[in-house]
Amino acid sequence: MTSQNRVILTGKVLRPPQLRYRPDGSPVIQFPLELNDSGDRPGKALHHQGTGSLINVVAFGKLAELKLDLLQRGRHLMVVGRLNQRRWKTPEGKNRTRTEVIATEFRTVEDKSPIMD
Repeated sequence: MTSQNRVILTGKVLRPPQLRYRPDGSPVIQFPLELNDSGDRPGKALHHQGTGSLINVVAFGKLAELKLDLLQRGRHLMVVGRLNQRRWKTPEGKNRTRTEVIATEFRTVEDKSPIMD
């Protein structure tokens, strides 16, 4: 049996991405995506109050460069990628773990309000 690691998430960009460069010169961006199933309605103020989940999203290379302008705070976004878990030790010797999505694709999602009579 083979395993597959693919996720598709929709949510709102909580903060604009941080752009940095790896030692080889390739770009990397990182930003939190707020996943909020219960109260994700157009026009609602965007701020994290513990009602949704946050997942860190990371993109490398051309995807990081080309899509940087799409990733504005509050933008509703679909992210396709794979789950990744990093583990490291701090200089103080504490173990740390971070689960994140390594993005392979971004798409904006249009918020369409229902038509009301």
